[in-house]
Amino acid sequence: MRFSTLLTLAASLAAVSATPAPAPSSALVARSGDGFTEIAKRSGCGSSGPLGTGHFVWFIDVSCTPGAQKSCQATDATGCLPGNPNKIGSMEVDDPNDTFQIAKKSNTNTVTFICPSGGQVRCQANFNDNDDGPGYSLRVF
Repeated sequence: MRFSTLLTLAASLAAVSATPAPAPSSALVARSGDGFTEIAKRSGCGSSGPLGTGHFVWFIDVSCTPGAQKSCQATDATGCLPGNPNKIGSMEVDDPNDTFQIAKKSNTNTVTFICPSGGQVRCQANFNDNDDGPGYSLRVF
């Protein structure tokens, strides 16, 4: 009886160790320009936010289908309506490593772009004041 109990226990442990870890969360994480502040809150309509205070720059890194036309948008805090462009110096889309710019537009809440061959982009809002973030969320659609 003990042998069969040990055998069952060993089989259970093998099954547990062979089970893959769960995939990372697909929730977008908004980051401050220095990368040290992360906000994993999810506002409505597929947006990340509301953003925090103390930073002029906020961004999200997202995947996209290469060649697809997309929009990077700073929404209001709810995540569903376009944000007030008067508080936004510019919107820009870069590669995730921030080494080259794909699109940029000043004094707006939305910038359109074509997804690059790498299939990933950084959607970034550059605010006029470092305390404007809580009134906004970010999304790519």
